[in-house]
Amino acid sequence: MQKFSIMIIDDCEDDRYLLKRVIKKLDISTQIFEADNGETALNFLEDYEENYKRFADDFPPLLIFLDINMPRVNGFEFLAAFHKLREANKNYTSSIFIMFTSSAMEEDKRKTEAYDFVKGFLNKGDLSKECIQESIESCMG
Repeated sequence: MQKFSIMIIDDCEDDRYLLKRVIKKLDISTQIFEADNGETALNFLEDYEENYKRFADDFPPLLIFLDINMPRVNGFEFLAAFHKLREANKNYTSSIFIMFTSSAMEEDKRKTEAYDFVKGFLNKGDLSKECIQESIESCMG
């Protein structure tokens, strides 16, 4: 599998750490960006010119893991804002999302399916190397 840049947006530092460890074990990333809430992530992504200068081909991230339940800007609010950002800046059309959440609610999964760039829904309880790899391969394949 070709390596690519990844972003993890989650308010739980432990969950970001665990996911980052699995990603590093899979050896699939060129760069891992992190944000502890949706607002911080949006601010980072909205600054396209500056971040492209800093990270070149690693920006914008190709794969984004997004939590749903976060303070400030939650996952659903983030998806709506990213949808607008994506329409305004075509450089974001290649970004793919995997929801990374503890929510097992079918309603939450249906809400995320409204966005064509959300390609997966991963429960935090399924944080094995195999499960993460399978999710990534099914979204990127």
